[in-house]
Amino acid sequence: MINVNLISERERLRRVGETAGRVAFFAAVAAFVLTMGAITVQQTRLRNLRSSLDTVKAQSAQLQARKTEIDLLTAQIDSKKPLVDLLRGARDSEAKWCNAITQVADAAPPGVSIMTLRSSDTLQPKVKDTSAAAAKTPPKYEGFTITGEAKSSELVSQFIHNLSIAPSFGDVYLESVRQRKGVNNVEVMEFDVQALLKKEQPTP
Repeated sequence: MINVNLISERERLRRVGETAGRVAFFAAVAAFVLTMGAITVQQTRLRNLRSSLDTVKAQSAQLQARKTEIDLLTAQIDSKKPLVDLLRGARDSEAKWCNAITQVADAAPPGVSIMTLRSSDTLQPKVKDTSAAAAKTPPKYEGFTITGEAKSSELVSQFIHNLSIAPSFGDVYLESVRQRKGVNNVEVMEFDVQALLKKEQPTP
């Protein structure tokens, strides 16, 4: 009786051991599967993150390249701006002087001939400004020194008057007038006139 019980007990213990072993094996397999699944998920997420990072890097490189192009274009525009301003100023200045020359020609009545027309930007008015600022830095004007001939002193006066009411001119001064014998001993009046252009008004 005792021997039978021992055999039964050993058989029971063996079965318990086998069951525990199988449970431990399946538990280990399950843990392994879960671990591998977690690793796979992490690797997939890592690949996705790397792909997203590569996309962001590519977009960043494209944006940087475009920014570099924009910076180069901006630098070119900035470098050419002084030249554009100079050309625009020259164009405006050319138009101003051409208009003034045309008005000098139009101001000459019949009997007055223009001999020379010299432009200057350092002319000074004959009426002096007595203010302290003007005394320290005398104002300078753009304008013409005009020499010519007229058949009479009245025509010289008429020419000066026409210049004084021309749109481009402000003050006009008779510098000198001389009488001489011309062709066939006809008396001719030689004159020098200084005509100052009007100061440009500042843009409000």
